[in-house]
This record gives sequence, C-alpha cells and structure tokens, in this order.
Amino acid sequence: MSAVNLTNVTVLDNPALFPSPFQFEISYECLTPLKDDLEWKLIYVGSAEDETYDQLLESVLVGPVNVGNYRFVLQ
Repeated sequence: MSAVNLTNVTVLDNPALFPSPFQFEISYECLTPLKDDLEWKLIYVGSAEDETYDQLLESVLVGPVNVGNYRFVLQ
C-alpha cells in the first residue's frame, strides 16, 4: 500500500498564451506521516524511446507532510 495517493491534477489557465507559465493544481492524500519532504517534478518527455531528451521544467519540495488531504499549485 502506498503512503501517498495522487487524487487529482487540474491544468490551470488552459488554453494559455505561449509565454505563459505552466500551472497545475495538484491534489493528494497522505495515509501515513512522512519523515522527509515530497519532491514533485514537472518533466517534458522529448522522446518516449530515449530519456536523454527529457527536460526537467520544475522541481519543488513540499513538506512536512502529515496524514490528511493536500492541494497546491505547481507553476
């Protein structure tokens, strides 16, 4: 059983202008307290066959995380 379940991802400002930043509302639930922060990453997959084309667009640490439901906007 997992300690964290992703419950919803909503794309905000869709459609948006080309220079606008990506915005996602992330909802998740934590079933057990975590001793470390959660790391969330937004990765552009450049090729399904080769990871070297992947690009990390954003990375964020969220914590502390106790039991409960959480929501944040990743921009």
